[in-house]
Amino acid sequence: MKSQKEPGKSIKAIFTDPHIPQQIDVTSVVMDQIKQNKEGFFVKYKVSILVALGLLASITTGYAAMQYYQLKNPQGEVLYQEKDISEYRGKIDKGSDSEMDALYGKRWKIEDSMEPGTAAAVYIVENNPKKMVFTIGAPLRYTTLGEVHKKVGEELFLPETLPGGFTFLDARLENEIKQEYDKEVLYKKAEKEKKDIVMQPLEWTDELNYINVTYKAEDSFLDLIISNYEGIDGNTIYVQGLDSQKKEVIKVGQIEVLYKEDMRKDRVRKQMIWVTENSGKRLQYRVQADGNKLNLENVSQFLNAFLSSKN
Repeated sequence: MKSQKEPGKSIKAIFTDPHIPQQIDVTSVVMDQIKQNKEGFFVKYKVSILVALGLLASITTGYAAMQYYQLKNPQGEVLYQEKDISEYRGKIDKGSDSEMDALYGKRWKIEDSMEPGTAAAVYIVENNPKKMVFTIGAPLRYTTLGEVHKKVGEELFLPETLPGGFTFLDARLENEIKQEYDKEVLYKKAEKEKKDIVMQPLEWTDELNYINVTYKAEDSFLDLIISNYEGIDGNTIYVQGLDSQKKEVIKVGQIEVLYKEDMRKDRVRKQMIWVTENSGKRLQYRVQADGNKLNLENVSQFLNAFLSSKN
């Protein structure tokens, strides 16, 4: 799969670049989203970091979206909610684009060099005045659906095919990482050894972070991203330009689905989102594709493909 980053390109330029490849990788699961937890503002994947930083220059206090988009379970409880980024009230640390470009550029280079299935705490000295320590994981990669099923068991329902002629192409999976490291130890090691980058290997938990499954139909690609949706404060996602997107909540049986169309200059990205609570775990499902194979009329067909796979 192609990488979505381009060395030397500014954060703002990547944020507005209309030429993000159609074969979307897992980082796009939060391409236009920012999550909030009890610690405040945080992001999980490459492009989400880009967006978070790119938004710093555009956030204003004079605008607030009046409409929320919610998905509820049969008991009426909110499982998923979108608000405009202007309504975010957490702490956002600002920094210069050039400094952040350099810092995150090194971070992504490290991630790309790691062996699949490994994880580490990484401290980068240069261009890091706040002394951030990154927790970086390299996802496991699979080329057959059988391999994926062996890994996830019966927890996830992954069809071999989807409407529109889509068939399984490949998948990447990452569990949550054990946060077992001491920042001070990393700081002292970098100082003592006079290194710009120090790393400490970390272990994985048994809890799923995300899985990105790519399907292909001729020259079209579709991504299914299933991510752990536990611990999101208020089950709320903050989205840039909320009211500029076409959205509609559709009910298929007992499940509510959010259908979205996002105009991106020369193309339209289409998505459908729903949240499940199987086995007491809250998971977010996101199907996204460009082109016309996913549309408002066939949302129920796509969802039923996943429901049918349970049987």
